[in-house]
Amino acid sequence: MIALIFASMALANQSEPAASAYPLLDPEAQARLESCEVDAARFDALMALDPQSFDQDFSGGWRPVGDKTGCERAAADLLIAYMDHSPHFNPERPGVIGWHAGQMLAMAGQVELAIPYFEAKRSGSPEWTLYVDATLAFMRRDRAAAEAARAELSTLRPSEEEIAARRLFLAENPQITMPDGYVEQPQNLSVVDGLLACWDQPYSMAYGGHCDD
Repeated sequence: MIALIFASMALANQSEPAASAYPLLDPEAQARLESCEVDAARFDALMALDPQSFDQDFSGGWRPVGDKTGCERAAADLLIAYMDHSPHFNPERPGVIGWHAGQMLAMAGQVELAIPYFEAKRSGSPEWTLYVDATLAFMRRDRAAAEAARAELSTLRPSEEEIAARRLFLAENPQITMPDGYVEQPQNLSVVDGLLACWDQPYSMAYGGHCDD
């Protein structure tokens, strides 16, 4: 009899939906999200995604929000909320969700808010660390540091295995356009070149070298 009671309690708990984190957002974040077509229901659905689906699905997760002009800050709100509230986010294995939060803040012109998110993701491969250093130098308007990071990054050629993996990625994802040199250049070298070429422009234009558009 006791076992049946506990079983019934367990089933009842499983049927209860997780409490929404949407009311915990500050009103300004809620307003930004709603203006970008993210209401409470869509917010909860996004928070329920696994990290891969939330961050790496180019047609789902936070990216469709970030792709909308004027919704960059709302996309940052989503990324930060996922780190703070999603039960699927593991701070010990954060991936690049925090980095993307920094990017979206920088895209929205919130440079000072973006820098800590970039700094938090500085560890990694030599290529990645130099890319972070160049990005931080751009944010801090330190051209000498950005050029130094770029010079060192340019010496780190990808292995044949990495080149093959990049070619396979492009073949399997024809809808995704990567910058020139993606296959054979050091990782993110073209992004750093764009930052240097568009040095006096905001990050939203310099990222990818779009200052001439």
